[in-house]
Amino acid sequence: MSTETSIYTLLKSFAIHQNSATVQFNDFQDYIRRYAQKHANEQTELIPFMGQTSDPLSNEITLLTNSHKIASTVDKAGNEVIFVIPFIVDKLAAKYKEIANNPTIPFPLSTDLSKRIPQEVIQKQAVSEFLMPLFEGKNTYDEETLFGLVMPREMPVILFPSSISANLLLDISMNKIRQMLHKDEYHEYFLKKLKISNPGKEISVKNFFTQFITKPVDALETLKTSGDAFYFWSQLCFFIRQDYDKVKDYTAEDIAILQSVIITEIAISYFKNKSQQTAQRQTALKMLETRLSKPPYYFDHPTILKFTDAKGVPLIGQYSEEDLNAFLKEKTTKVESNELPELLTFKAFMSDQRMYIEKSKVLPLVIRLCTDARETLKDKITKEWYEVYQDFDTVPEMSNQNAFELKLEQEVKTVSPILHALLNSNFLSLVHYEARMAHDPSAERITLFVNGKLQPYSELLLLSRHEIATDARILLPFWYTTPIISWFMALFMRPSKKDAMKRKAQRSRAIKDVKDSELQNQTFKSPARSGDRKKDLINAAKALEEKIIPQGSTLDRELHSYEHQWNMLINKKLAQDLTEDVNSLIRDYVRKTIRTIQGSSFTDERVRGLAETLAKTPSLQRIKDQEELTMYIQLYIIKLVKNLN
Repeated sequence: MSTETSIYTLLKSFAIHQNSATVQFNDFQDYIRRYAQKHANEQTELIPFMGQTSDPLSNEITLLTNSHKIASTVDKAGNEVIFVIPFIVDKLAAKYKEIANNPTIPFPLSTDLSKRIPQEVIQKQAVSEFLMPLFEGKNTYDEETLFGLVMPREMPVILFPSSISANLLLDISMNKIRQMLHKDEYHEYFLKKLKISNPGKEISVKNFFTQFITKPVDALETLKTSGDAFYFWSQLCFFIRQDYDKVKDYTAEDIAILQSVIITEIAISYFKNKSQQTAQRQTALKMLETRLSKPPYYFDHPTILKFTDAKGVPLIGQYSEEDLNAFLKEKTTKVESNELPELLTFKAFMSDQRMYIEKSKVLPLVIRLCTDARETLKDKITKEWYEVYQDFDTVPEMSNQNAFELKLEQEVKTVSPILHALLNSNFLSLVHYEARMAHDPSAERITLFVNGKLQPYSELLLLSRHEIATDARILLPFWYTTPIISWFMALFMRPSKKDAMKRKAQRSRAIKDVKDSELQNQTFKSPARSGDRKKDLINAAKALEEKIIPQGSTLDRELHSYEHQWNMLINKKLAQDLTEDVNSLIRDYVRKTIRTIQGSSFTDERVRGLAETLAKTPSLQRIKDQEELTMYIQLYIIKLVKNLN
């Protein structure tokens, strides 16, 4: 125990022994000297106080005064007087507990302190600035501090010890108002005023009033959680204050009632705002959940942070990042009935960002990505094998199925990293099993597992090695496939091993140059002039395309994919007519709205809003798959704006 702590403890003990907050320095010095002589062996830090000199004790008293734990002054006789603030705090704390049991006792006021005690011992603060942090649970005050709550409307300052909670102060204030309303002349008078001010809500008003009067235990909790009652509370406090404004000379009881009204109004304002924030946060979290269930179905954390509501306002402002992290943690860890969580996570190839996807969207996404990847990979491999055949050469994957499967896996990893990540995730088999048990139609559309093992990539993508090889040969001139002629042509036209390696290197370099060129165009895209609105829109559409289109896919491919999801007509002619009708509606809609859109406002949120508005029109509401249709409209709008001329 430090010296300062020892002196502070002994000073409080001496004040309690004297039953007074006022302690004479000389008396306390004599007490310390006797105490130190008796207990110096156990508390060696008290040895300096055993002598006759007062300097050690004066230094400690100065330190305690500077830390606002005590106050000191010199009386008219020249003697130093110490005012022990903790003693006053303890007395006031006992006073507040007495008031809690008897609401007729007024609040302790700053004028109630003894005139010998200086006002400097009171730390005065505006009542609203003091209570708001306490309602938030942010109590950083010392438990032995004496506060003076400065009230508005020239009401006297209330003494408030820091050891008493703000909830007790509020409860006392409500008890004082309740005690006043128990009187017949006030009860009927204020109830009638509330009913007159709320026509048609007489029953609600009576229930509110009766509950407040008859159920004091629930009053504070009701105030914290009530909805429409906030309005009744505000009116009641206003009517009470309005009625008391007519009084010229306030009694102690009148002052206590007005102070209680002020404290209650501060609490009403705080809990009302908190209730609104809670409702806003819950609405935003529901919107977040809705956004997670929309295409493209998988989102990383930076993308989720950019989610907006229907008005384009960011959701992250309506809930905190802590709320978001708590939501994601709950959705990714909460398990019911031994099933997977609602939200699953995975990492794509060459990506450090963790992706989030709803469990119900995994299989539909895998089906769509397999369909998209099939067309891309078939064209890509066909072209590669065509070039190999031109050189009268072969590669292992042409004749070996295992090599072909390995080739497909490597290509999927590059062309569709999301698909590769999902196929190799540790949850896909469980998702597929749960979907089959629930008779989910998406589980019947594709067979992902056989005997617990993932199907080969050729089965998932419906790609045949023989079919691709045949397609590649068909592209060759006839002499490549005529046995005798091709044998003679190979003798003269087949490149040497050195040339073959050189050609392969050139092909790889050409592919790399194309990719580098695309990357360069994306990186060093020149900004449009501010005055050229059309160029601004085109550049904005291109930027939006890069943001929305998944890696390895194209705008046309995504359009084609989503078209087949919302347009399920079997008849080819009818399906084409339906698509053309929808495209025509989109073109007409864009033609009307494009005049009011600037490049800076052509954002993801704006385009999504336009798409949702158009999808809700009577002519398109009949289409069943609204999510896929909305995404199709969004992509088609981007395509139209991108191709403006």
